[in-house]
Amino acid sequence: MIHPATKNRGFASSKTIFSLAGACALSLVWWLNLEEETSALEVTPLLEEVKVGLFKLEITEPGEVESAENIEIKSEVRSRGSSSVNILKIVPEGTMVKKGDFLVKLDDASLQKDLLKQRISVHQANAALVKAEADVEAAKLALEEYLSGSYREKEEQLESAEFVAKENLRRAEEYLEYSKKLAAKGYVSEAQLEADQFAVEKAGKELDLAQTKLDVLRTHTRTAKVNELNASILTAEARLESAKNSNDLELAQEREIVEQIEKCTILSPADGEVTYANNKNKGVVIAEGEQVRENQTIIRLPDTSRLLVQAKINESRVEQVKAGMKCRITIDAIRDVELEGSVQSVSDYPWPSWDRYRAHIKEYGTKIIINDAPDGLRTGMTAKVTILSELIEDALQIPLPAVFRKKGQAYCLVAGEEQELELREIELGPNNMSHAVVRSGLQEGESVVINPDPFRENFEPSEDQELALN
Repeated sequence: MIHPATKNRGFASSKTIFSLAGACALSLVWWLNLEEETSALEVTPLLEEVKVGLFKLEITEPGEVESAENIEIKSEVRSRGSSSVNILKIVPEGTMVKKGDFLVKLDDASLQKDLLKQRISVHQANAALVKAEADVEAAKLALEEYLSGSYREKEEQLESAEFVAKENLRRAEEYLEYSKKLAAKGYVSEAQLEADQFAVEKAGKELDLAQTKLDVLRTHTRTAKVNELNASILTAEARLESAKNSNDLELAQEREIVEQIEKCTILSPADGEVTYANNKNKGVVIAEGEQVRENQTIIRLPDTSRLLVQAKINESRVEQVKAGMKCRITIDAIRDVELEGSVQSVSDYPWPSWDRYRAHIKEYGTKIIINDAPDGLRTGMTAKVTILSELIEDALQIPLPAVFRKKGQAYCLVAGEEQELELREIELGPNNMSHAVVRSGLQEGESVVINPDPFRENFEPSEDQELALN
């Protein structure tokens, strides 16, 4: 059984559907009739006079107020096994600090452990150095002891032996001469004379032997021993030099760790207002407990006496911006105030984009110096800059819609006295959002068509599909 109310709702819905269908049919008929009437109408060219007047090319971009000069406080703690270090304590952002005031305390626990290990290495290196120094002294003493001790003693022994041999030879020779005199008188036999002669020859050989030993000691033995001892000295000195270098290296590493520990406590190098070096695009957040890398900026101390606006200029307009151009600046937080400034510099390279959806967009950082910054202007405020790129006092100009291009060349349609249209080749200069400067091809007072699309086919090949200049 169907409830009555349900029946009524169904009936009402049916009526609504039929009513909508009827309305749509009537609308379709009306649109078809309107199209026929419109197509029957003739399109009329819209004309505008070519004028001479003031031409302005202005580029407007958003930006952010920054200090012209910032003292950047960076982490100078080198990475030792870890790519970052924790912030244990940091002064609150916005704090006015004086030179020497505390700013940041970084975690130095791992550095303290490294310092303990390094001091053990320093002690070991120092012990090796002391031993090497003792070895050098011992080697030098060995040479000195040999030259003035054992060598000299041996030399004196051989000199004494040589002296005795010389005396024995002298006495044998004297006795031989005496024997010869006695033999001539018949008092000494031939056998005795031969024995005395043998004694002389023996004494001579003993002298030769003693002299040879002395010469060998002085020329060969001494030289070889001295060379050996000098080599020992050189070896000991080389080990000493190596020990010194090792000790110096260990001491340098110890000093480096101590310096790194000292750098974990950062003091303010100048007076200023603390500004955290946060970077939303890179996901960088400065706060207690957060990690910072080596050379990462933690705090900026801006010079509030000199402020500028950091803006980004799209690659399509960056060639139109040059250093020295005048600018108008408005600050969102300071209403009804228009500031003056000038372009200080334009970056040679595009800024990196951390947004993957805007990675294809190339923007160039541009700094605009603010003249006479008012009270209350602070870094981080949002600004809008209008750069006066070009100003021409008496510029011949036409509306942009009147310009179209054909194979890279600019054209327009010019209306004659009888409203006949003429295709005119023109040379353009700079253009803004509404007009383009005409360098040649037109004269003041001529009329151009600002809706040329319906008429272009009469003046150019039909296969030309190039669009009118936007």
